[in-house]
Amino acid sequence: MSTPVLYFLPTTSADTSPLPRVISRLTTIYNPSLLPNWTLKQRLFRSTAVWSGDPLASKPRDSRCLQIISLPGHPQDSYAVITPSEQPAMTEGPPATPAATVISIPIGPSTDELNQLLLTRLGSLWQPRQSYSVVDGLGYQVGDFRIRVGEVKQGIGGSQLVRGVAIEIALITPHDDGVESREETELMIMSFWEELGLTGAKAFFLDRDRGDFQDARLWCRMLTLKSWRMDR
Repeated sequence: MSTPVLYFLPTTSADTSPLPRVISRLTTIYNPSLLPNWTLKQRLFRSTAVWSGDPLASKPRDSRCLQIISLPGHPQDSYAVITPSEQPAMTEGPPATPAATVISIPIGPSTDELNQLLLTRLGSLWQPRQSYSVVDGLGYQVGDFRIRVGEVKQGIGGSQLVRGVAIEIALITPHDDGVESREETELMIMSFWEELGLTGAKAFFLDRDRGDFQDARLWCRMLTLKSWRMDR
């Protein structure tokens, strides 16, 4: 069992990626060993406006977001994650919004069929939005820490925009799954991160007591665009 913490370091200009800086600091300070490359793919849909039924209502109810995501370390499954679209950003502590609904889907035809279903027959209910991916992400290990680093790219196909760099740091030794132990692990990861001296990143932690598929919930929360804004 691993306890990951995600960091997102945004680009400061359209032509500059933080990736070389992250790799330079990591290799200089920790001299890590290499792990296999990794990828992540996400498709984002937003539900169409659902009116409250009150003819005097001035706006529709909050819509929902549906993310279909494949994760590093989970080669057999994709995940469909449904969340309220207006989730406040979160850097620590328990979430203030309802928990996401998560189901696992075997990677392959089932995932492709769900994407096609949403784009065709359910197109009036779910609108496709900007999607994100990490291709050829880098893996490292420093002692009991596993580090994954990769550029988060917006869009599909040849026209992609680098929005920043995702850094996943996990302590991969077996440990007690209690909250106290998890908090101690997160403090160790935060200390590891602080040694890198990389400023301007936003941290994302596991939910407290929010059910299964925690990795999927964590990545989907990070990939919600509004959560990248440092002023929220």
